[in-house]
Amino acid sequence: MDKYTPYLHELREKAITECIELFEGDSDAAERWLSQPVRGLGYQTPNDMLCSETGIERLRTLVGRLEHGIFT
Repeated sequence: MDKYTPYLHELREKAITECIELFEGDSDAAERWLSQPVRGLGYQTPNDMLCSETGIERLRTLVGRLEHGIFT
């Protein structure tokens, strides 16, 4: 087992929770968004970002920007 797995799992869970919050608790809407290419992520899906610490950081940064009305 990779020693970073629990850490990445925790980061993934935090990012997914933030995505759901972005959609005001609508987990269905968040799931649809997570599975579609997003301009602010170089047209990759948010789900693609959940595979690495760097990707998760990019996703969380984008979600934070969107929450504050900063469109990318």
